[in-house]
Amino acid sequence: MTDARRGTQSLDRAFQLLRQVAAAGRDGASPAELCQACDCSPPTAYRLLQYLREQGFVRSAVQRGRYVLGYELFALGAQAGNASALREHARPVLLRLAQQFGDSFFLLVADGYQVLCLDMLAGELPVQSYSGAVGGRIPMGLGQASQVLLAWLGRAERNEILAHNAATLRLDYGLDSEQIAASLNSVRRLGFASGLVDKRLPGYTGLAVPILDGAGHPLGALSCALARPRMTEARRQALAKAMQDAAQRLAGKLAAW
Repeated sequence: MTDARRGTQSLDRAFQLLRQVAAAGRDGASPAELCQACDCSPPTAYRLLQYLREQGFVRSAVQRGRYVLGYELFALGAQAGNASALREHARPVLLRLAQQFGDSFFLLVADGYQVLCLDMLAGELPVQSYSGAVGGRIPMGLGQASQVLLAWLGRAERNEILAHNAATLRLDYGLDSEQIAASLNSVRRLGFASGLVDKRLPGYTGLAVPILDGAGHPLGALSCALARPRMTEARRQALAKAMQDAAQRLAGKLAAW
């Protein structure tokens, strides 16, 4: 094996370790569990863990002998998530909307075949959402934020994304990619999306609007989530107006920045 190949393999395993540590949550993962999950020998796992620990990417968990994600990842994530100042400028927008309506509001961006939650503010009532928390990811096509992001992408790009995610959307959520694609013209005409009912969270709904740059490209989406009975037609219209106004002001601030 060449040195370059060995180096690439080490990187692959290091990333696998990080993902497994992340999946373990606050309880952390043990070296034995990581060896099994990543199919590597104990010496290899130990060496990579020590290196990741030196770099601040993992740290010791409360329970001795287990590892959780390190704070360096949080610092890097904060910089990556705010590279365009989107999150920084969107935070007061989310706060005002949550105070006005009492619902939970989210800032989401497209990330390849997925949608990533950059920020959220919980409302007065507890609510379930697809992304779950800041940093959560969902397949593009699921939820109202996905609809508005797809609606303002080019046709070829969005068709390629939906084709890639079609099996996941159908098997895991009971959503048809062709139905999603057919809804996008209506989303563009209305300027917002209300999402499609899926089998995972049928009791919840929401609304999302795009944050568009000067060329009409989606920088991200503002989204809200609430229990379905709360979404009256009057509330839908009020949410749409307030969120569209907020998205336009936010886009203006980003352009000036």
